[in-house]
Amino acid sequence: MEILIKQIIVVTDGKSNVGGNPADAAFLAFKKGIRVSSIGIVDDGNLSIKEIKDIASYGGGVYDIVYSDDFIRSLSAVTQKSAEKTLYDTLDAELMKLIGKSIEGLHPVLRSQIVDYIDKLLDVSDIKCAILLDLSGSMARKLKKAVNGINDLLSTMKGRKGKSEFCLIGFPGGDNVYAKVICPFTSRINDIEAYLKSLKVGGNTPTYYAIKMATSFFETEVESIRGIG
Repeated sequence: MEILIKQIIVVTDGKSNVGGNPADAAFLAFKKGIRVSSIGIVDDGNLSIKEIKDIASYGGGVYDIVYSDDFIRSLSAVTQKSAEKTLYDTLDAELMKLIGKSIEGLHPVLRSQIVDYIDKLLDVSDIKCAILLDLSGSMARKLKKAVNGINDLLSTMKGRKGKSEFCLIGFPGGDNVYAKVICPFTSRINDIEAYLKSLKVGGNTPTYYAIKMATSFFETEVESIRGIG
């Protein structure tokens, strides 16, 4: 079975304050077959936990709320859980069509075998993932942790048998741009790692526009979404 896993991972430390509701953008992405997950980085209590949960809930993904010191482990875990969820739901739908039963409705032995099969599929399936990184001013003290986490994620993907493509989108993008593609989709992990060395922070948090842009970028090469005024 060939499955392309398409996902967006939103990394942010605070409540969005520009544009619409990020959960609405996540829902539209999910309707297009792109699963949206979210990670909230906390160290000063300013995070809107409900917003982080809603992004994942409406986007069909998973979420995690972490303190900055735990972020490195969280990004890899959320990415894997999101991919597993895609595979599980895909197989679940196929079973319903073939035998009229969901995975949960199977005998425990068969259910266990399918879980093992998902683990094997996870290594060979192709993954296309957009990482959305909050570059607002409040991320200044957390950016290094975020970059280290992304580097760790990319390292874990190098040993996969399936193709792994990542892109990096920053929000805001600077110069009155809501969101900007820092690195387009590529399977060259070293290219993404190079871009991570030159990131700068500053401005508000337009999470809605970042998710909207990432959704479009899966189909068309939109380089930025510009602000008004």
